[in-house]
Amino acid sequence: MSKSLPVVLALFLTGFFSSFEQEKYLPHHRKTVFQSDNTICRTTPGFTKLQLELCYRYPGEMVAALHGIKQAVKECHYQFFNYRWNCSSLSMKTKNSYTNSIFKKGFRETAFAYAITSAGIAISVAKTCSRGVLMNCGCETHNSYKKNAWKWAGCSHNLHHGNKFSKMFFESKEVSDDIHSQINLHNSKIGRMVPKTVISNMQIKCKCHGLSGSCELKTCWKQVPNLHYIGKTLKEKFESAIQVEQANYFTNRNFKIINYKKKLKQRLKSRQWTPHKKKHKRGLKNNLLFYEKSPNFCEPEPSLDAWGTSGRLCSVNATDQSSCSSLCCGRGYNLIKQRQTISCFCIFRWCCTVECQKCIEEKWISICK
Repeated sequence: MSKSLPVVLALFLTGFFSSFEQEKYLPHHRKTVFQSDNTICRTTPGFTKLQLELCYRYPGEMVAALHGIKQAVKECHYQFFNYRWNCSSLSMKTKNSYTNSIFKKGFRETAFAYAITSAGIAISVAKTCSRGVLMNCGCETHNSYKKNAWKWAGCSHNLHHGNKFSKMFFESKEVSDDIHSQINLHNSKIGRMVPKTVISNMQIKCKCHGLSGSCELKTCWKQVPNLHYIGKTLKEKFESAIQVEQANYFTNRNFKIINYKKKLKQRLKSRQWTPHKKKHKRGLKNNLLFYEKSPNFCEPEPSLDAWGTSGRLCSVNATDQSSCSSLCCGRGYNLIKQRQTISCFCIFRWCCTVECQKCIEEKWISICK
C-alpha cells in the first residue's frame, strides 16, 4: 500500500496539471462560467409553470432578468415621478414584480410596464453575456475587420441573446389567446424593438493603442443603449398609445381603433391636421396598445397597489403633470416649511482638500392634501 501511494499521487497531479493547461487556453467567456444552483427558481414567487421550467433551464439568465426588472422599475419611477401614477404599483414586494395587480389589467400604464420591463430584461441579459458569466452566451459576434484606423475587438453586448430570453420569458407567461395575453405580448415586443431599432446606432466604445498616448489604432466594441434612452422613447409611446376595442378582437389579432374617425374629425376641426399633406391611419404595429380605461389614481386603490396622491410633493407654479392643480386632484395642498442642513462657505485648501461650513436652509414645499 505504501509503495502504490506515490504512483496514485503522481497520476492525480498529472491529471490536475493537464486539465489546468487545457483551461488556460479556453476562451475568456468560458473561463468564469456562472455556477448557479436553482435557488432563484425555488424562492421566487409568481412564476408560471412554463416560466419555472425556463428558470431551471437558464438559471443564470433568470438572475439577470430579475435584475433587469428591478432596473426597469427604477426607470419607470424616474419617468413618472411627477405623474399621479408614479409606478408605485410596480414596487417589488417580492423578487418578481409581476405578482402586482396592475399587470392583470389592460391600462395604458400596464402597456408601459410590460414594455419597459421587457427592455430591462433584454438589456440586463445582454450585458451579463458580455461579462462571460453565462454558459449559454458570450460576446455578440461580429465580423473582424479594419475600418479606417480602427477594428472590431473587445466584447460587444449580446443583445441578440438578451432579446431572445426576454421573448421566452413573456411567452412562457402569456399563453392564452385572449386579448389580455396578446396585447401584453405585443407591448413586450415593443419594449424589445426599441433597443433593437437603435442597434446600428449602439454606443461604440473604443480604446486607443499607440506610443505616448497616440491613437494609431483603435479597437472598438458596441454597448446596448442606455435604459434612460429606452425609457424616454417608451414614455413618448405611452403618451401616444392606442386604445383598442375588446369586443372587436379576433384570433388573427386585427384590433380596431376606438373612435378613430371621431378623433380625425376633431383634428380637422381644430386645424391640427393639414389636408394637403398625405396622412395615413396610425398603424398598430409600432405603438403601445391598451384596451381598458385607466382610473385617475387620485384616491387609494389597494386592489391595484395604488395609494393615491395624498402626501405627494407638487409644484405650485408648474403647468405640467407635477402641478398642484393636477397632482392634488382638486383637494388642495398644504404649505410646509422644510429645514435641511447644507454645505456652505466652502474653501479650497492647497493641496487638496475642500473645507465647508454647515448651514441651515429653509424653504417652503407644497404637499397634496
